[in-house]
Amino acid sequence: MGSIQRFLAHAGAAWCSVSTLALAEVPPAPAEPTRAQCLANHEQAQDARLAGQLLPARAALRLCSAAACPALVSRDCVLWLTEVETQIPSVIFRATKDGEDVVALRVREGDQLLTESLTGSPRELDPGPHHFVAELPGFAALDATYVLQAGDKGRVIRFDFVSPKPATRALGSPSPSSERPPAPEHRPVPTLTYVLGGATVAATLTGAVLGGLSLAKRKDVREDCAPLCQDRDVRGVKQLAVGADIAFALALLGGGATVYSYVTRPRVPFEQTATSSAPAARFRVVWTGWGVAAGGSF
Repeated sequence: MGSIQRFLAHAGAAWCSVSTLALAEVPPAPAEPTRAQCLANHEQAQDARLAGQLLPARAALRLCSAAACPALVSRDCVLWLTEVETQIPSVIFRATKDGEDVVALRVREGDQLLTESLTGSPRELDPGPHHFVAELPGFAALDATYVLQAGDKGRVIRFDFVSPKPATRALGSPSPSSERPPAPEHRPVPTLTYVLGGATVAATLTGAVLGGLSLAKRKDVREDCAPLCQDRDVRGVKQLAVGADIAFALALLGGGATVYSYVTRPRVPFEQTATSSAPAARFRVVWTGWGVAAGGSF
């Protein structure tokens, strides 16, 4: 009996020691939020939601939705927490180096380090504009700006790193130093532009002269025979007016052709530019008594 009692005593002592150690390793339960903390987080969550700061809003809603908070506060926080969870956008970073996926990549946003390794898991962020900078050893940093919308889940942010290719030169091709630089080019005004411009000016002057003569002759005829003028009296006025109209029409066409020839003039090397001036153009408009005759040589 004495041996049995001693065994039970040692076993009891060992059990107490094990229980004490087990209890010591269990972390203490988090303290329940007070009423004041519940109300403060309830108000903070509303302000954060209105400001578009969904991540801080979610943290505050998780605190004020505890069972220890007042029933009205807890009910609001639980409802808002569900809405905020669906609105928080997330991104997935992806990078390639010469077409192959990259794992070790540092991604920053300002002074904040978002990740040092790409795992394919989404990273939650607040909605709004974000400027990311990706750093890969041996390459220049790449940056990208994205505007994340509320509820935008798993948006892929991609960075493609490409190694610079060495310059190659075909066998037998001249070295860059021996290649002749391209000849300078310019756009000289063609002779046709001068010709058309001169014809336009001449036609304009002719139309102005004929129009003035038509008005003067019309005044004379009106003073002589109006209102009993016959066809032969006004025939000269009509011919002058028609001649003026034809001259102005030619001036209009010539002006359009002049502008077109100037705008569409080609580029030519300086050595191909003609050194001689443009040939003179002659243009004449002659009144024949029955109409206007225009002509010239170019």
